[in-house]
Amino acid sequence: MSLHGGPPAQPIPVSYAVRLVSATVYDTRTRDEDTVHASLTVFVNGERKGASIWDGKAWDGSRIEGRRWVTGLHLFGTSPANNDNVSNVQISTGRLQDSDTVQIVFAILNILDSASAPSSANHDRATGLIRESPCAGGDGNSAWDCLAPQAAGILAGWTLGSCDGLVAADKLEYTALQLRRKTETGETVNVSNVYRASDAPAACGNSIYGVALTIARQ
Repeated sequence: MSLHGGPPAQPIPVSYAVRLVSATVYDTRTRDEDTVHASLTVFVNGERKGASIWDGKAWDGSRIEGRRWVTGLHLFGTSPANNDNVSNVQISTGRLQDSDTVQIVFAILNILDSASAPSSANHDRATGLIRESPCAGGDGNSAWDCLAPQAAGILAGWTLGSCDGLVAADKLEYTALQLRRKTETGETVNVSNVYRASDAPAACGNSIYGVALTIARQ
């Protein structure tokens, strides 16, 4: 109760920027001849707030070899001319009340450089299957161990080469109250997990990717 006997004041709604920041490639499915494609989607109370797709073509600014994603750190969308380290794979949640729930879904794929890029419909379908799965992570946990055995089904219907496939995916769930408490003194929520190989044919490599994602107040 307030000093005047009325209802307690409600916290001011807060908006967050969710960014898929980087991928560290330790090993790939396609013998270092792959292009990486990624999608990031955010839902609030079950409603999609936005989606962002990395098409594998833009310069990632972290390697001098060009488009091919050889082993090492790669930043999503930073130009070599910029030093701001801001990913262009990002979405705003919009202003959240403490009772709101947030779901963050991302998927990262190895696809042979000569193959056709997946369509936005492909990405949307994969996002839907990940979101509808019973697998869930968040607040220090990843859903990957649950999602990895389902990788082939998540990409069912895609036109893919024999070694193309999912190398990382997650569904992270938070309440807006959790995010408020984690960021109330200016901190950024840093999510960093290692994603080990989903099922792949015997002739393919066993992918290992480290993925970093951030959630910060706007």
